[in-house]
Amino acid sequence: MPGREIQERILPRTADTGTGRTAYRYRGAPKADPATARAQQALATLAQLRTTIALRSSRVRALTAELGDCVAQAMCDGVKVAALAQAAGLPAANIRSIAVARGDLYPSDQSRSSHLHLIAGLASELAVAEGARSAAEVERTQVLAMARKSRLLDDYQLAGASGLKSDEIRKMTRGVGLRVA
Repeated sequence: MPGREIQERILPRTADTGTGRTAYRYRGAPKADPATARAQQALATLAQLRTTIALRSSRVRALTAELGDCVAQAMCDGVKVAALAQAAGLPAANIRSIAVARGDLYPSDQSRSSHLHLIAGLASELAVAEGARSAAEVERTQVLAMARKSRLLDDYQLAGASGLKSDEIRKMTRGVGLRVA
């Protein structure tokens, strides 16, 4: 370590020139402030949750679009609205609006059961993705509430780390009870 070599070449300071004893010299690093460490941990957690929520939201959007395409194709192939609504777990009105929004499609050679099986699988995968995103949002709310309650960071620092507006953070964390993990 280059700093250590230079430090050893420097003559030690003497406390008393007559006795020749050297003075105590602290060579360690100062300990980090616990509040600063908690604030940095909260910022890192919020940054990670911001990325996680963005990725999971992207997955939810992709699955929603794919489900809409499959529903529209199934409607084009003659599958009944009631069967599609049951398989997708959506109201019949939503199924109709999804089919109308997709425009002109050509009939495919898939059977009714394969359409319904595919749609049911996509709907369950979409529910899992929405649940994962919701869990990450709840965790983000808990971290924000903890940071605000302990006054580790102000609302603007939390807003910068979480990607939310400071007003939204105040509203989200109002009345949130902290879970003990």
